[in-house]
Amino acid sequence: MHASQRSEEVREPRLDGLRGLAIVLVMLYHTTHYGLARTPFEQALGVVPSIGWSGVDLFFVLSGFLITRILLRAKESPHYFGSFYARRVLRIFPLYYAVLVFFLVLVPRIPLFEAANDFWHPGAAREGIWYWLYLTNLQIARLGVWQHQTLDITWSLAIEEHFYLIWPLVVRRVSERRLLVVCAALFVGAFALRVWLVASDASPLIAYTATPARFDTLAAGALLALLARREGGLARYARLSRALLCGAAFLFAALYAWIRSAGAPPVVAPGVRDWEAATVHLLSFLRDPWMQTAGYSLLCVAYAALLVVVVTAPAGAWIGRAFEWRALRRIGEVSYAMYLFHVFIALLTLSFFTPGFYPDHYVLAQIAYWGIVFGVTYGLARASWALFEAPILRLKARFSY
Repeated sequence: MHASQRSEEVREPRLDGLRGLAIVLVMLYHTTHYGLARTPFEQALGVVPSIGWSGVDLFFVLSGFLITRILLRAKESPHYFGSFYARRVLRIFPLYYAVLVFFLVLVPRIPLFEAANDFWHPGAAREGIWYWLYLTNLQIARLGVWQHQTLDITWSLAIEEHFYLIWPLVVRRVSERRLLVVCAALFVGAFALRVWLVASDASPLIAYTATPARFDTLAAGALLALLARREGGLARYARLSRALLCGAAFLFAALYAWIRSAGAPPVVAPGVRDWEAATVHLLSFLRDPWMQTAGYSLLCVAYAALLVVVVTAPAGAWIGRAFEWRALRRIGEVSYAMYLFHVFIALLTLSFFTPGFYPDHYVLAQIAYWGIVFGVTYGLARASWALFEAPILRLKARFSY
């Protein structure tokens, strides 16, 4: 997913594996029918998918790490800004704007999608300009409601685009020593902002989608890129990262269990079916103040530590082999397109198959639904890469640092 698909030299298998994990988590979150689970086993099946939204945080950490590493290496280049932005445009814009043209221009004019307005959520402003300008997240935060079923996911791409606009200037003008301080300040500042938003009783969507409130994960990745340039590289921090990963993961799991057991009150729109109401209730922990403050920060630490643990694992170590697994790497290679496509594919699949049709066989139906959505999405993303994205990316050779 996202614009950090490719490093400036060669693909790094384990980083592709991390991208693969991130997109799998996001897709599980969006394609699991939590409210249909009745038995303890069925409910347990939805535990990991219910925190799949955090895959976006892993993408942010990866982007912060890779983009900062590129910028630091190219810092003295006379083509620093021109080459960076040209290469980002080639990677991000073509597929992104092709998707916008499809949903905002073509779909409303295709009879097959005569109910296209159903893609807009109740209360949405139905204004496409926010998508064209990479301001989706600000529109969602401003109104306090989700806007478009298939394009809501671009909120995270908007945050990354804001990062790409600002960060090259910061890296260029600030010494590496001071850049470490900037990264730490962004981490603390994002946490403090979320605490203030929660204390002010602001919409939970502001803390979730506003750029300043989510810059801590990008800053954490940038911090790792800076540490990687020090003597000994990231291997110097491998032991500490293992401890941080275990500690942050344990604390997050405890926080998650505590919030779920407390039973956050559901917010249910009128007229929804029982299983949909149950799904809303099960996912309501996302609005919990502790999750939006400490929970997000714990995830940030955990995913930053995971990146270090994975890239520094010795050859043959189990975690290294796990993220070098070919299937996971192949998914990671096309994660950007999968991210943009998967919600629409999931909605189309529901028109002819939903686990809700098989309440007595929920597990098999849910697995089948996952299989259909993942399979079709991956196939389309692989075709997009081969026929559309890769040919455009070959133009990057004209913008060398």
